[in-house]
Amino acid sequence: MHTFYVPPSQIQSHIATITGSEHHHLRNVLRTTPGETIRIIDGQGNVYTAEVLGTDTNRSLSDVRILTHEFYAKPPLSLTLFQSLPKNDKMELILQKTTELGITQIVPMHSAHALQKPSQNRYERWHRVVVSATKQCKRAWLPELCSPQTFDASLAQLEKFSLCLLFISPNHSGGSQTQHIKTVLRRVPDPTTVALFVGPEGGFSDQEVTTLVDSGCIPVTLGANILRTETAAIVAVAVTAYEY
Repeated sequence: MHTFYVPPSQIQSHIATITGSEHHHLRNVLRTTPGETIRIIDGQGNVYTAEVLGTDTNRSLSDVRILTHEFYAKPPLSLTLFQSLPKNDKMELILQKTTELGITQIVPMHSAHALQKPSQNRYERWHRVVVSATKQCKRAWLPELCSPQTFDASLAQLEKFSLCLLFISPNHSGGSQTQHIKTVLRRVPDPTTVALFVGPEGGFSDQEVTTLVDSGCIPVTLGANILRTETAAIVAVAVTAYEY
């Protein structure tokens, strides 16, 4: 059964309206016909099965009738990835895989060594990647993809997290302070909100590392090997989600 994302505002009573790229996928890619049954998620824990009623080609939308409804509670652990912007399409891989692994929120972040300034079109493409990954892995909750923000704006949010981890490579000048992630995670039982800070290809600057540590982040390493930024982000989320 094919899955489609429909925002809550487009679900009224027993009728849901599919628009935009989801409508294009339903009508032009899958060529779904009236009477077929599909699965719908609203990204807020609600999962529906629905029957396709018909397509309005003039307005580029399809209406479906809700048949069943289930609600899935939000996972108890909230994981936020503060990802300093990498180059090229690496962000798409990070978004896709961390969504599959259960990330709650993703914050694209500018930093000293960040290598791109995403346009609105690129940000919209990132959102489609998150939606696609959410559907593919059958999640009921859509991760929140924040607008790209400054390093200082990210710092200002630290107080709301019960645990903040800063991932740095073993050869970083501040590496003497770091602990293995396993040591830290097993010392902090059952945090409810965890922030993960991952730098770009060139890592965080010395000043950024100092500022993050002074603000309460715990510097950690994922082992002796130096990882690419996209690998570090994926492994950081996977290890934290597994441990808790």
